[in-house]
This record gives sequence, C-alpha cells and structure tokens, in this order.
Amino acid sequence: MKKFTKILCCVAMLGFFATCALTGCATVGNIKNTSQELIYNGNSAVMVEGYLYYGNAFADTSSFNNMTDYKNNAKLSYLARLNTNEALSAKTVDHSPKGVEMVTKDVNAHSRDFMFVLGQYIYYVTPNTQKATNSEGTASHYFNYSTLYRSKLNGNSKKKLYTTNGEVSNIEVLKTDGTYYVVMLAGENLIKINLSNNKSEVIAEGVKSVALPKTYEKNKFGSTLDWNGVIYYTTEEKNESGSGRTGSVVNCIQLSGGESKEIYSQGTTVEFIGREKDVIFFTEKKGSLETETYMRDCSQDIEEISTNRQLFISSSATAITDIRLVCSSARDLGFVYMVGSNMGFRRTNGSKGTIIFKNGTDAVSTFNVLLVSGRTAYLSTETAVFSADLSAVFAGTSTSVQLQKIVEMTAVQSGKLYAFDGDYIYYYAKLEEVEKEKDEDGNEIEPEPDDNYYLYRAKIGGVDKYDLLGLTQIESRRS
Repeated sequence: MKKFTKILCCVAMLGFFATCALTGCATVGNIKNTSQELIYNGNSAVMVEGYLYYGNAFADTSSFNNMTDYKNNAKLSYLARLNTNEALSAKTVDHSPKGVEMVTKDVNAHSRDFMFVLGQYIYYVTPNTQKATNSEGTASHYFNYSTLYRSKLNGNSKKKLYTTNGEVSNIEVLKTDGTYYVVMLAGENLIKINLSNNKSEVIAEGVKSVALPKTYEKNKFGSTLDWNGVIYYTTEEKNESGSGRTGSVVNCIQLSGGESKEIYSQGTTVEFIGREKDVIFFTEKKGSLETETYMRDCSQDIEEISTNRQLFISSSATAITDIRLVCSSARDLGFVYMVGSNMGFRRTNGSKGTIIFKNGTDAVSTFNVLLVSGRTAYLSTETAVFSADLSAVFAGTSTSVQLQKIVEMTAVQSGKLYAFDGDYIYYYAKLEEVEKEKDEDGNEIEPEPDDNYYLYRAKIGGVDKYDLLGLTQIESRRS
C-alpha cells in the first residue's frame, strides 16, 4: 500500500511539473488590479496598485548571436516587480532595494520594449527566440523580431500571443467599440490582436507606413482613448493598367472589422509619419519635386485626406519625425517634432519655428524626447534627464527654453525607453560610483565591474535625487 501511495505521489508531482512547464507557475504573490481600463505608463514599466513591473536591466539585442547570448542577458534583463506602496528599503540610493522580485525569466528590457496591464494580466514584448528560415532555406535566430506574451500578475499562466516575421516599427494598444486591440506594423504586415479573445489577424500586407493614434496614458496630460476607430496606411501603387505610373495608395480600415478601402492614389509617394488622436501627418512627393509635409484632421471625414489638408511645414531636405501634441487644459496648442537634432514647433495658428534648449548658459543640441505631457516635454541626454516648459513657445513670447534638471547621472541609456506615473520618471542608467569598502587592514577593496544599465526613478520636481530600482549583478551593490 505504501509503495502504491509513493507511485501516486510521483505521478502527481510529475503532473505538477508538467503543468508548470506548460502554463508557468506563480513566481511572486498575486495582486488584484481594480482598474477597468488599460494601464500604460510608457514602454519600460507599468504601475499596478502600487506595484511597479519593469525590465530589470537593459539588454542590447543587437549583440545577440545565439541563444546563449539571450540566456545570459535574461539573467539580468528579466521582468521584475517591486512594491512601492512602502518606502524603499535600501542601504543607499546607489544600492538595489530589498524586495525586487522576478516575475518572468524572458529578456524584457530592450530597445523594442513595450508593456501594459489589462485586467489581471500583464502584456509584454520580448525579442523573438524562434528560428526562422530565410529565402535561401537557412534557419537562423532573428532577435530583432518580437514576441508578445501575457501572464497573470503573479507570473502564472504565461501565454505566447504572437511572434512577428519582421521588425516592429510601430505598436500601440487601442480601444474601439468596447474592445482593446494590440496593433502593430511588423515588417510589411499590419497586425491586430483582439485582447478579448487573443485572436490575431494580418489585416494588410505590403504596408509601407501606418498612422496609429498613441496608446492611452492616464498620467500623461492630453492623452485620450477617443479616436475615430480608423487606421490609415500606405501600400505601393499597382501598375495593372500598364500606364507606368508609380507611387503610393492610401488605404483605411476600421479596426473593429470590415474591408479595407482605397481613399487616395495620385501617382505620388505618400508616407505617414505620425498621428495625434485623429490628426494624421504625412509626406507627399511627386517625381523630382520637393517633398511636402501635410496634416489632416480625420475626426469627421474619416475616408478623406486629399481635401481640407494643411501644409504642416514647407518642403525640407531633412525628414521630420517624432511628432507630439502640446495642449493646455482648455485646448490643443500645436505640435512639436524633430528635424534632425533640432526640435521644431507649429502652433495652431500655423506659425512655426525652432526651439533652442539651454542648460544654464549652455545650448543643448543632442537629446532624446521621452514624452510630452500637456505643455511639458521630458528629455534625456547622455548624462541627465530634464523637463522643459513649452508654455512661452506656444504663447508666442519666446523660442528659447531653459531646461530644468530632474536628475544628473554618469551615463543615461541612449534611446526612448521611459515610464511616467505622474510623480516619477523612470529611465535606465549605469551605476554611480560609491565609496570603496575596506578590508580588515584598512585597504580599499576594488569593486566588481558592472557596466549594465539598470532601471532608476527620479522625482519630476527636479531635486536631483534618484533611486536605483534594478537588482544589480554584483552582490556588493545589493541591500
């Protein structure tokens, strides 16, 4: 009887481990999300009921050559969680706090990072680990492709939702007709994933550019869930008539379903370069003529871009990127955008120019735009994170803006990874130097090397104080 009982126990344990392997067993305690809507704080972290979920340390996926590289980076770049309802318990601000938990073991902090929470699940993007076969029949890893996962907030019930066959150039979470969708352009495939049933669909192929509204951020002033429910994208014009005409076709499709419609084709090259709510931005070029940049409000005429469009800026040899809305509590004030390394602006009355940023008396000419909330832009350089009040620019009284330093660091990760919860801004940076420890004889002990970028946070008030949140590789920097 005892022998039979042991056999049953072994079978049960094997079943348990098999279930863990397939579904993922809880790695941390469970919490309950009381929000009915999407929670999105930016692409590198998300705050749920005071618990921060984040990629622990940044991984440079461009250096991945094989799965060994992936697994070695996953030891630090996993999805972590920290309870911020209580004061951080850390030896100093330069030591990792106590209580950092691993939620999943996937590489989570990377240049194409994206995460959000909906209901009792966290959704996150990792580098693709599946091998793909190229046109020559060779199977290789494409770590620049992406896989979307979801798991419960305790790490349980991990599920793969979609793996792309191309690099993701645009990804957003959008709500229409009461349903949330992940929409992304991966390579030339426009994909939607219905988050109510996890069904995925390639809604268009051969896509060259797309205009998607930005994911709703509760803590970002001016962000909204309201939009017209229509996605606009371009494909190449088909020369079926033998006319020799080449150019772009502008199409639109309802996200909730329906057939795609062709709405514009004039033998010109059209490219979408941005969207804010229902205002879409695109360039158009015909033959050897100059490229013009237009804006069009499609909130009413959802299938029209050729009429009532406005020239956004005059022809420019340098393409504009990164268009952001600037607004007050009463109305939209205009937009900012990047032209090369400069930030341009366009007010709602059509006047425009270039913003000059200064840090004290020094001009700041190299920076990344993390986000724009209301009339405040948040920028990062190689050594600092700043806020910039754009009120005077959009009031027409000045084009020079004095930056307010939020935090200064030895090395800030170059890119556009951020999170923002209204009180703190989150960013990746290298460890700061600390006073060297001494041995029993009073000799200084050389610290172990750690050249990784870890997640930090800083108060947006600009008091130059920060907290290290990532769990470091070296034991001596842990609390």
